[in-house]
Amino acid sequence: MYVPTPTQHDPRPSAGPPWWLVVGPGFAALIGLFLLTVVYRFDGRATLQIELGMSNQAMLLSGLVAYLVAAAIAFPAGLLLGARFPTAVTVPGLCLMLLGVVLIAFTPDSVLFLVGRVLNGLGAGAAIGVTVALIRRLRTGRGVAAGVMAGLGVVALAIAPLLGGLLSDALSFRVVYVVAAVFVFVALVVAGIIGIVALAKAKPAARPMPYGAPYPPQGPPHA
Repeated sequence: MYVPTPTQHDPRPSAGPPWWLVVGPGFAALIGLFLLTVVYRFDGRATLQIELGMSNQAMLLSGLVAYLVAAAIAFPAGLLLGARFPTAVTVPGLCLMLLGVVLIAFTPDSVLFLVGRVLNGLGAGAAIGVTVALIRRLRTGRGVAAGVMAGLGVVALAIAPLLGGLLSDALSFRVVYVVAAVFVFVALVVAGIIGIVALAKAKPAARPMPYGAPYPPQGPPHA
């Protein structure tokens, strides 16, 4: 007598990323937002602008427009690839950001300042794109994560000119970027560690299914 092969219907929903995977890109995104406005101040021309001999128009183009254009170019890459390969996108972005802040910290002229701002923008755009992609795929707490990141982002944008102005007046604008380089390096280490943990958790043994092929390994997105 013919006995049909039993089948198993198990609509396994696609697993979203764990919340802790957002920490590395989110930290990098906040640093990127801080760097966006740190070159300005509320009470007049920035020390950086004066020391580098830049006009208001040159400061606008190099300090703001170049940063935003670079971020807009890198953001789609982070958004499209970040959900599956968050670490692989965030770490190079942070490396660009680190190179950018070091260039600005030791720049002798406005040309290297422009290059540094472009690198900062590319890294920030990639990190923000990854952060948005991961938050959109969270299984739970999506609204909370989005609200926290939005609130911290506004704070970073608002306090950057104040802190940058205080440090520039007390010491030098270069100190601002040396301190920023330390934070970018910490974010790079955090993103790397989280990526290693994600890789370790993404390799469980395949679960066999009776009379059928095993399920593919399930886990968090690839690092």
